[in-house]
Amino acid sequence: MYRIAIATVACMLASGCGSNKDPFANTADGSVSQQADASTTTGADAGTSADAGTLACAPAPTRLVVLGDSITACSTIGGINGAGCSPHIFHGYVDSNYASGVAYQNYAVGGAVTKDVPDNQLDNIPTGQAGHVLVLIYIGGNDLQPYIFISDDAAQSRFDTEMPDILAQWQRIFDFFDDSQAFPDGVTIMMNSQYDPFDDCTAAPYNLSPLKIQLLGQFNADLRQLADSHDNVVFTDQHTPYLGHGHHYNVAECPYYIPNAEPWMEDLIHPNAAGHANLATQWAKTADRMYRDSQ
Repeated sequence: MYRIAIATVACMLASGCGSNKDPFANTADGSVSQQADASTTTGADAGTSADAGTLACAPAPTRLVVLGDSITACSTIGGINGAGCSPHIFHGYVDSNYASGVAYQNYAVGGAVTKDVPDNQLDNIPTGQAGHVLVLIYIGGNDLQPYIFISDDAAQSRFDTEMPDILAQWQRIFDFFDDSQAFPDGVTIMMNSQYDPFDDCTAAPYNLSPLKIQLLGQFNADLRQLADSHDNVVFTDQHTPYLGHGHHYNVAECPYYIPNAEPWMEDLIHPNAAGHANLATQWAKTADRMYRDSQ
């Protein structure tokens, strides 16, 4: 752990790591722009501020561990080793740019909810091995998906009941990776906001209610706050860049309509190849924030 601390201190002295301002925050169209006000909120993602909290200054990883649901399992795009699989694309980016020879260990499972990560996925991860571990976790869509089809009152009630347990499951995940005997050279965890397949838009035929859009924003805000409370956790905004590319990408009256936008949805919930490419792009931006001056 001593050499990790030295590497972290050196990196912080040489770069902007450790700042509570994130100059590489995503704009609504997926581009990157300078942000001056850390309190700025973007669109309906109420609580997701333009800054990404304290920037982690992580040692280069020796392996990338991927956890989550069908998005990171790439169930609809050829599986975890498919050319269009976003974690597989991201692994190639990290391996090519920051740490040659990074192992790729993807244990994501289609249909998983947050609780399934500590219950069923963590035990698959080899422990006691040397080397810093980068852990990518994309989970939450299956926790929220049932809200689409129930009343607003039922959705609000479920959210109020379930969200404390979801956050408790995340704490179980953090506790697992905080074990210095299991991970002697440390771990960096990448959390993510959930994108909205319906573009934060209430238009037909999906008619997503304003309340359900608000609940998604609150879910993402709660995850970001949780990430910001841990020094070894970084947060990637997958919500904002996706707006305007979901099922309402060609509906001009929607608030995030972009003329001639590319559709990113494969089915009701899953991204197509372009959607996966965007997910990988956002993770790459996070990696650039973490590693850009640590080489």
